[in-house]
Amino acid sequence: MIDRNGIECYYNIMSNVIDFDKRFHKLRALSEHARDPKNDVKYDKISHKRTITKCCLDGCDNLLTHYKGPGSMTLCREHQLLLREYGGHGRMDRKYTFWKKSYCEDCGRHPITHNKQILKLNEPIRTIVGMMMLSVDHIQAGDRSSDKYTNSNNINHKDNCKTVCDECHKLKTYLSGDHWSNSFHGEK
Repeated sequence: MIDRNGIECYYNIMSNVIDFDKRFHKLRALSEHARDPKNDVKYDKISHKRTITKCCLDGCDNLLTHYKGPGSMTLCREHQLLLREYGGHGRMDRKYTFWKKSYCEDCGRHPITHNKQILKLNEPIRTIVGMMMLSVDHIQAGDRSSDKYTNSNNINHKDNCKTVCDECHKLKTYLSGDHWSNSFHGEK
C-alpha cells in the first residue's frame, strides 16, 4: 500500500521525467531541422540594397556573405553558419553569443568531452547540451566603468567577451560584485 506522500513523490518524479522528455524532444527537433549550408545559393549579383559591406559584429572585419539565407544582409559567412538556424548557438538579438567557445576560458573545462552524462548522448544533442553548460561573460560591464567597452556599440566586442562554465561565471559574478542589484540594494 502506498501512502499519500508516496503518491505525491511518484507524481513529482513522473512530472520531472515528462518535463525533461519534452525538453529533450525540443532539442532533437532543433538539431534535426537545422538548415544545411550546402543548400545555400550564392547571390548572382551582390545587391545594391546592402547599405553595409562588413559583418555587423563588433571585432569582425570580414565582408558580408555572398550566400542567401538567414543573416545574409548583416553577417559574414563564418558568423552566418554559427546562427541557430544552421544548428549553431549564435543569436542576432544577443550578438555576444557568436564569440562563445566550446570550453571554459578560466578553468579549461570542456563539458562536451569531459562530462560522463553528456557523453552518453548522441550527436548533435551532445554538442547542444554541452554548449548550454557554458556562458559568455562580459569582462567589463557596460554601465560600470569609463573604458572603451562602455558604449553600446563595443560592449559585445570579442575582446570583452569570455566563455566560462557555470561555476566560474557564478564565482566571477560574486567576486566582481555584479550580483548586487542597484535598484534593490542601492549602490555597492
